[in-house]
Amino acid sequence: MLLSIFSDLYQLISGAHQSVPDYVDEVYDNVGVPTLIIVSIITAIFYLLLGRWKPIFFKSGHWVFTLLLTAIIAAAFAFASAMKVIGEADSYMFRFSLMNGIFSAILFFILSVILKRLSIFAKRTPF
Repeated sequence: MLLSIFSDLYQLISGAHQSVPDYVDEVYDNVGVPTLIIVSIITAIFYLLLGRWKPIFFKSGHWVFTLLLTAIIAAAFAFASAMKVIGEADSYMFRFSLMNGIFSAILFFILSVILKRLSIFAKRTPF
């Protein structure tokens, strides 16, 4: 059931791709859960490891850099996963990868609001 949520979500934000059913069968499901895991790990590292270690990684610039890095990693992961299944790049693959990057940035922001309270030095980051 969780996996069908990702299929519906990706079709909603990227548009339906009718000509290649492999996106629905293999790509969406294999990108959604790892994206959640990757973003959760990066957010936890930022707030629970670096945000408690030293008062170094607490500025807004560090947070923006981490947000952009997370989005780039998620977009690259989505592109590589789709390329492995589909075999050739098309415009939909680029749009899907971009939307996965944006989805991961939104997820990073939401997790930041939740996890920043657990940090020592980054309690006020991003706000």
